Amino acid sequence: MFNEVAWNKPTLWHQGLSSDKLNYMERAISITFFAGLTALCAQIAFAVPWTPVPYTFQTFAVLATGVYLRRNDAFVSGCVYVLAGAIGAPVFAEGGDMLFDSGKLIASGGYLISFPIASALVAEGLDRSRSAGIADFKAQITCWILAMIPVYIIGTAWLAESYGVGLSQAFEWGVEPFLIWDFAKILVMALVTTKLWSYSQPE
Repeated sequence: MFNEVAWNKPTLWHQGLSSDKLNYMERAISITFFAGLTALCAQIAFAVPWTPVPYTFQTFAVLATGVYLRRNDAFVSGCVYVLAGAIGAPVFAEGGDMLFDSGKLIASGGYLISFPIASALVAEGLDRSRSAGIADFKAQITCWILAMIPVYIIGTAWLAESYGVGLSQAFEWGVEPFLIWDFAKILVMALVTTKLWSYSQPE
């Protein structure tokens, strides 16, 4: 099981977990693991008075999913996470266990349904580096940034709809307070993937 993963070389784990040589069982386990990691990180949350959206480590796990899994698997992992919450598993922030309330998407639903797209976009950048055999810094940074755009746009639009406020107010609640928070996570992860990780084939 997971013979493609060089467990003694952490800087190469991403190559093994994204390998096209993984069988369906190994891919299913990886997909489930990262969906679970997202659920776990969502519980590391704290509320603040200036926004109804809590700060969480959820997006960290969403980005990490894209870092380790290839694009399609990263997307599926995000979908598994969202689906788990939709059917009642307490996987969302602060133990949230529903995606819809009274037939309507919950206020944070816009962010949640964007997560699979974000993971897939990050994975695209990493896949390009792995294919090139070197850290493609431009591709990775582009994909890191692009990954957050659907999260912010869809999340903000639905936040405005849910609370009956304008887009500017929703932006102040759902984007402004998180820009530095999210940028810091992206910067740390991008530095790791471009400066520390290896893209040479494991021996």
